[in-house]
Amino acid sequence: MREKTIYQKIAEKYNTTPEEVRREMQIAIDAGFDNPDPAVQEEWKKMTLKGERPTPEEVINYAVKKLKGK
Repeated sequence: MREKTIYQKIAEKYNTTPEEVRREMQIAIDAGFDNPDPAVQEEWKKMTLKGERPTPEEVINYAVKKLKGK
């Protein structure tokens, strides 16, 4: 899984665990998702979510697609 490789690389760089990296990413995503700014909320609406809130994996996949111009 591509995301695990990303988590592992970040964890190694910052001397932590992949689980902690994912947990911190989820905290940041939740804070951004709760931002009431209409422009921010419009951006979140562009993502396909399986649940009520985006997961780190969904954000990573969305970012990759956006960077590739899809």
